[in-house]
Amino acid sequence: MPFSTIIGHQRPIKWLQTAVKTNHLGHAYLFHGEAAIGKRQTAKALTQFLHCEHPHEDSLPDACGTCRSCHQVEEAIHPDCLIIEPEDAQKPNPKIKVDQIRAIEHLMIYRPLIGSHKVCVIDSAEAMTTEAANALLKTLEDPPDHCLFLLISSRPEHLLPTIRSRCIALRFSPLPLTDVYDFLMQHASMEPTDAKLVATFSEGRLGQALHLDPEELKVKLRQYWTLLFGEHLTSATQIFEISDSLVKSQQVPEAIQWFQQGLRDLLLLTLEESNAPMLYRDQEPALRQLAERITASAIIELSQELNQLERGQQRNLNMQIGLEQFFFHLHDQLEHASA
Repeated sequence: MPFSTIIGHQRPIKWLQTAVKTNHLGHAYLFHGEAAIGKRQTAKALTQFLHCEHPHEDSLPDACGTCRSCHQVEEAIHPDCLIIEPEDAQKPNPKIKVDQIRAIEHLMIYRPLIGSHKVCVIDSAEAMTTEAANALLKTLEDPPDHCLFLLISSRPEHLLPTIRSRCIALRFSPLPLTDVYDFLMQHASMEPTDAKLVATFSEGRLGQALHLDPEELKVKLRQYWTLLFGEHLTSATQIFEISDSLVKSQQVPEAIQWFQQGLRDLLLLTLEESNAPMLYRDQEPALRQLAERITASAIIELSQELNQLERGQQRNLNMQIGLEQFFFHLHDQLEHASA
């Protein structure tokens, strides 16, 4: 995947291409931004160029994307490239362990076989254990000239400050929803309404949009609408049961994302911004009724509570109690405003 095939992110890409062209490429970079928006693809494109057998260097550097080295990078089997990511990625809170970081030493011993650099890509770098982070820090303090470290993170605040200070940070922003919509219409064979739904839910994260099923989204939209604004909010017993079910089924991260979207749509109508993209567009009449019963400040407070709950997952806080408190606070806000 050369630079030319990446949708968006022209600013960080041009920055990297200029650094390569002027021989000012640093030894460590931190690509940070929302998950699934193109950080890893950009790291792969840079790695391909640095090892490409037939690079394009007419204006801005880019890989050919077709040579043997480019294919090896694409398949993650290039001898001069090491990709480190959390083990057991399907489990809750997967980690990058110290033994994985120590494998970098074997990469660094010899000079690159092809191209100019040995490249180490650390995906989800915030998942490093304390021991792994300290081991990486020692390597970053005195890296060999032929080594390039590309750290990828959607939560850079969880990295050690000393690691962040040794990296050149490049921020990746979500794509405009229109760009995601246009790409889906051209390449994913979706109906316009489905493409609009997927683009809105993705919040500009093209990598996520490409893996979303519109029909599954519609089912979940109805499910989470009922959980967020259904009649169960008047029953403490049902709130307890729903919170317990979400935790046991490990749906809390997904539920938080849907709840945030619902609160965002409600806030847009409260602020009379009905022309903005809305995920729950089909529920607009009901949302308008709710918007008359709650203030913008109350919605923001509820959204902040969800943010705290999301961060609490990393600290192993009691998710069930957190969800119960959120539902009770939502109920209180709606009832208080109505009264």
